[in-house]
Formats: sequence, structure tokens, C-alpha cells
Amino acid sequence: MSEQIKITIVMHDEKPNAQNAGKFVREITLTQESALTLMPVLLKNGLMDGSFCGGRGDCGRCIVQFLKGAPLPTGLERSRLEPEELRQGYRLACVTRPKADCVVKIVGAEEAEIPIVTEMNLPSQNIDLIGQEKNLSENHKAFAMKSDGKTNAGSENRLKKSSVISEKEAVVIESAEIDKKTGLKNSDCYIIAVDLGTTTIAMQLRDAVTGAVADTYCERNPQRRYGTDVLARIQASVEGHGEELRGLVCEVILRGLSQFAENLRKKTDESCTGNENGEGAGAAESMSRKGSMGNFFCMCIAGNTAMEHLLLGMDVSSLGKAPFVPVEKGLQKVTLARLFEGLENLPENLRITDEGISLDFPIYIAPCISAFVGGDIVAGFYALGLFAAEALGDRERAGKRRAVLMIDLGTNGEMAITDGRRMLVTATAAGPAFEGDGTMVGTDRIALTAQLLKRGILDETGLLAEPYFTEGVKIESAKGTAAAGRYEENGCYFIQQDIRALQMAKAAVRAGVEILWEEMGYPEIEKVFLAGGFGYYLDVEAAVAIGLLPADMRGRVRAVGNTALAGAYELGRDLCGNRLDAALLEKWSGQAESINLAKTERFEELYLKYMGLGENETGRV
Repeated sequence: MSEQIKITIVMHDEKPNAQNAGKFVREITLTQESALTLMPVLLKNGLMDGSFCGGRGDCGRCIVQFLKGAPLPTGLERSRLEPEELRQGYRLACVTRPKADCVVKIVGAEEAEIPIVTEMNLPSQNIDLIGQEKNLSENHKAFAMKSDGKTNAGSENRLKKSSVISEKEAVVIESAEIDKKTGLKNSDCYIIAVDLGTTTIAMQLRDAVTGAVADTYCERNPQRRYGTDVLARIQASVEGHGEELRGLVCEVILRGLSQFAENLRKKTDESCTGNENGEGAGAAESMSRKGSMGNFFCMCIAGNTAMEHLLLGMDVSSLGKAPFVPVEKGLQKVTLARLFEGLENLPENLRITDEGISLDFPIYIAPCISAFVGGDIVAGFYALGLFAAEALGDRERAGKRRAVLMIDLGTNGEMAITDGRRMLVTATAAGPAFEGDGTMVGTDRIALTAQLLKRGILDETGLLAEPYFTEGVKIESAKGTAAAGRYEENGCYFIQQDIRALQMAKAAVRAGVEILWEEMGYPEIEKVFLAGGFGYYLDVEAAVAIGLLPADMRGRVRAVGNTALAGAYELGRDLCGNRLDAALLEKWSGQAESINLAKTERFEELYLKYMGLGENETGRV
């Protein structure tokens, strides 16, 4: 065992920590083995949120300053930090190894707030190529009716699936009926939808009949302490942190459930208080309990393949190496007891009681298509109606072939194209370039890059003009650090390294779009759906200006919001209500053809072609 050393930690602001029972302090003294990096002791004591790059030293977010006893800088630190910063004792906590007693100041950056999108903006009319526009059955119409008799247009649109769900398969909930067992109207029953993202987790409580949102809960994914990307978390799981990764997400889900239960109790208590029938306190308490979790139908969780595997405690080692094969791709149905099995150290206020949700409560985990195209994309397809695909006859006879393209950009970039009969999917790693690395939101990066390009400060090869090449472009309105690790109270810098990261991410996505289009046979792209939070806020003109989207797609692009969350609700509703057969859902997702870009001959050629900045077009649209 290596020598124990004493580390005195000084914070630039007051923070709670484990050693002092959650009290806010400015300085604490810890001990650690000299063979370890500084990061483990900071994580253990709650002094740092995590190694956002997985300990590779890439993000510069774990910057610390040794006031005494600074170890020699590593080669990685010499490449990431300026010589003057190294002389002043600045190091990266994820790679530096203190060898003697030392005093360390925490100077890491504040994270930029990342907006968590829960809104959906689904098409007002489904595209006729998928054969849904005129086939809404009477049963589906009844399901989409609000209690006041008016149709919920959004719900009606999302239920236009009769080309793939027959009336025989459709079992609807009559909104006028009252459940004799619970005494609750069915309009008081709820579906819990969960978008399990790599960066954020969003939960919604939605009316099972109308789809109306009753409550929302959002959090950053706490697994980010093991890295911002999927591969870093896969590696952490392989190294023995799988149960902790699972527990972190389960705690978020339980916090969301607790909020939903509490708010429903308050709502029911208010109804009981104003009850004109003068029911007693015992009856009111009983109604309050029923109004908490007892009238929940089910939960449906949609996430990428790795996030779902980690949640279910599956082995993820095969997702991090060729040939990248998931342990399980099909729809998973578990109970609440199974999902939280073995997690004995949950906070007391998050424990499940007899007065809360049943341990037999059903939970659906959306099926995946491949190691890189997961349940969140399947849910998005379902919400957009892209699985219903059987109406190309007239268009083929007219000599026209059209297709719909879906792009979901975040830490990973997933893309899909369908011409009504075939569906091709692919994915590429984007890193933090699109979602942001804590100093700047990804959509702002694209908008700023487009502005710099227009003003001539940035050329089409991605090089900044002087003095910006050396100093970077200062962003006055933001707080954070430069990629080199400099802590700035008054702003952050957009530097050459940030532009290169954006260029690489956008080139990979742009090449992926081109390959899907070519493999589909060069159809006319009729619609482009931008899914997820990135697409919701993306300035399409800026995306076209830097070459992320082809210029000939102008006017065809539509931001559709959080389709994973919308699809999780619809899948939960239809699976739990027996309106959708699980085998049919797995058949649809299983028919999608997955393309591995790394094995595609054209990928490298197209990747290099689209590294440059500026407008471009698809060759044959």
C-alpha cells in the first residue's frame, strides 16, 4: 500500500461535503494514498461533480490550483495548460497525483445551464407517405377526446396509427367510465414517461386519456461524474462501478416519483377539503392515498442502448468494443421491485412504502435497434408515426420517391431515413460539441461559429484570424473556463480547440446523412425532423451556414422537440392499454437496417469533404 498523505482542500466558495455531515465549509483536510489521482478524494467528499471526460483530461473542467506541494505536471497537463499556469500550480484533478502533503484550491468552472426540453411539437398532419392521414378509426377518436367532448388535436394526431394497429387490436379507455374498485374516473389515471438521456433525465406525468401533462420533473444525469459520454460510463461500469451508475439513475427516478406523488396528494387533499358532501377525515385520507400513486397505469423509459443497459444492470462491455453487440435489444417489461432490486442505500425519503406505489407497478423499457441507436430513437419513431409505412404505390407510379429524415443530435448523433417501406439508421459520436461542455450550450456554439464565419473572423477551413487564434473569442455574457483551463470571473473563451471539436462532430453527422440518403437510393427528402433539445433550439440558418445541414433542405426542416418523451408516453399508454402488441413493436424496430459508418467506404471521404465550414448541398436532391 502506498503512503498516506494529507490534502488540505480550499474552495473558492462554500460547499457541503461528506466529511462534515453536509455542513458548508471553505476548507477541509483529507487523507489519501499517494498512488491515486486527486479526483477520487474530491468525488468521495462531494467537492467535485465528476470527471466529465472520463479522466482523459480533455474537458479541463476539473482544474485545481496547488497552493503548496504541487506535483510535477504530467505530459497531458503540459499539453492542456499554459506554462505560466503550470508554474502557478494549476493541475487537472483527474490526472495529477499528489506525492506529499499539500494544499489545493478548487477553482473549477461553473456549469452553463443546459435547458432540458420537455415540449413536443409534433406535425399537425402526418405525412401521407406513411399512410395514416385518412385512417383514424372511431376507437382512436374516442381515445383522443377530452372529458368536455372537445378533441385534443395533438393527441388525435399522435393516435393516427390505424395502418399498423387495427381496430381489433385497439382496446380503448372510455373516459366516461368510473372504476368501481378505485372510485376514480379514468381521466384521473396517469402514465409516467421518462426520457433517459446521457446528459439529462426528463420525466412527465401525463393523463392516460388526453395526454395532458400533469407534472414534470427534470435533472441532469448524475452519471456524468463518470464522464459526459457513453463510452466513459461503459468503461466505468466495466471497472466495477455498474451498481453505482444504476443507483444514480434510480435515485433520480424515485425523486421524480416522490414529486409526482406529493403533488397529486396535495391536489387530492384540496379536492377533499372542498368536498361539499362533508366526508370525514378518514375518507379524505383514503382518497388522498388513492390520489397519489395508486392510479398510475405504468411507466415507460426511453434511452439510448447504453443508458438502458446500465439502468437494468446488464453487462455493457460488449457495447464498448467491436462488434458492438447489445446484450438485449427487445422490449423489456419489469416491475418497480425488479428495477430497484438490490439498491439498499437509497435515501430514506425516497424509499417505497405501502402508501405509495405498488412494487408490482409495470415498467416498460423501449426496445433498441443497435448498440448505437436505442430506445429513445424507437420512441421518437413511434411518436412521429414513422413505423406506419405502407403507402408508396401512387408515388412510385408517378416516378417519384420521397423520404423523411430524422436527426437527433446530442452527445451522440442518431439519424434515420425512411421512404415508407425501408428504414435505415445510423449514429456517430458527437461528444459535447452539440450539447455543450459546461461553458457554452451547443446551439450557441453553432450560432457563434456562423457569425464569426460571416464576419470573416473565421475562415472556411475553421481557422480564427489573429489575435483570436491566439487569445480566443471572449464571450462576455457567459461564465466558465477556456478549454485550456483558465478560470475567468468575467467570461469564457471560444477558442480554436472548440471550433475543431464542432467541425469534427458536424462533419461526422453530415457524412452520416449523406450515406443514409445514398443507401436509400437518392430519394427526395420531403421532411427533416430535428428531435431533442438541441434540435428544438437550433438556428436552422446557422446550421446551414456552417454546413451541418444541406442548403437544399431549407424550408423542409422542422424542430419536433422531445420525441423520446412523447414516444415514451405513447408506448406506455398503448402497451399498457393493450392497443399495441409487444411483438409487433419489436418487429418494427427489428426491421430497421443499421449502418456502421466506420465500415462504410464512403464515410472517410465524406467526413473530410464536410470538415470545412460553409454552405453545401446534397449532390442529387
